[in-house]
Amino acid sequence: MENKLSQRQTLLHEIDPRVKIIVFLLFAWGIALTPDFKEALLFIPFISILLIVTGKNALKALKPLLFANTFLIFIVLSMIFTYESPNMLHFGFLSLSIDGLKYGLFLFLKSNEILILMLLLLSTSSVFSIFHALHHLKLPNKLTQLLFFTYRYIYTIKDEYNIMMKAAKCRGFKPKTSIFTYKTFAYILGNLLVRSYRKADKIYKAMLCRGFKGAFPVYSHFSFSTKDIIFALLSTMFFLVVELWKF
Repeated sequence: MENKLSQRQTLLHEIDPRVKIIVFLLFAWGIALTPDFKEALLFIPFISILLIVTGKNALKALKPLLFANTFLIFIVLSMIFTYESPNMLHFGFLSLSIDGLKYGLFLFLKSNEILILMLLLLSTSSVFSIFHALHHLKLPNKLTQLLFFTYRYIYTIKDEYNIMMKAAKCRGFKPKTSIFTYKTFAYILGNLLVRSYRKADKIYKAMLCRGFKGAFPVYSHFSFSTKDIIFALLSTMFFLVVELWKF
């Protein structure tokens, strides 16, 4: 959401967002359908090149991976204890699956490769450039607008929530593990829902007053450059080499 890479200027920032979206979808599709651990490792050189091109701040932008990996680690652990296979290690009432560990690590690797590609290719463009590119790629207009408004007003909802929490704390509210705390949060969330609906209604009426007819006019358009073509060709060639290597 915070898009920390979009403010810098590297070679990857100059690539057309439409090209980056297509390249990301191509590689994400290839990685997701990779059936073997060794074949999934073949995509690492491409990711390494993107990390080098992005520069030294790329590692800071990868911090969201820590949040995603906490979820993925639980998946790996669940695979160890629940995946049934001939290779089982028994410790009393516990049964550990070696194949489950391998399969969990395989999912962990593929998920991280897709997430890193998403961060490097999409975070090097502003959020509004991504939405603009999706419009040019003929994504349904209603879906594009839904994504746009979700991003645009999620911070507004967050501000409303912070205001209500401050008001509750000024009245002596201290979150605890109690029925009163649960009821208070339920009231806050319910009030937040009502406020969000009212604000959305006001914004919609304001847009109608300004002539909104279900679509935003686009005044500037992207144009392909030599860099875009070279990046698209090299990325496609690398992808084809990896796919042919599998056979």
